[in-house]
Amino acid sequence: MNLKAYELGPLIVFAENGVMAKSFAAPLIRPSSEWVNAVTDWVALMATRRSDLDSYLDTSQTEPYIHQ
Repeated sequence: MNLKAYELGPLIVFAENGVMAKSFAAPLIRPSSEWVNAVTDWVALMATRRSDLDSYLDTSQTEPYIHQ
């Protein structure tokens, strides 16, 4: 898996693509029960590609993760 850096609100997520980053981080931003009631907020949540942060990748990681 080729992990890349994405920014979602206050979080930096390393994931294969933006959709995966969004799905991984969204429950940490708001509880899933709130996303169900705020579909437009879910749609508006964007994973911004941050190639300038790719150097922070922990190469031992093989699955999506939140950068600490």
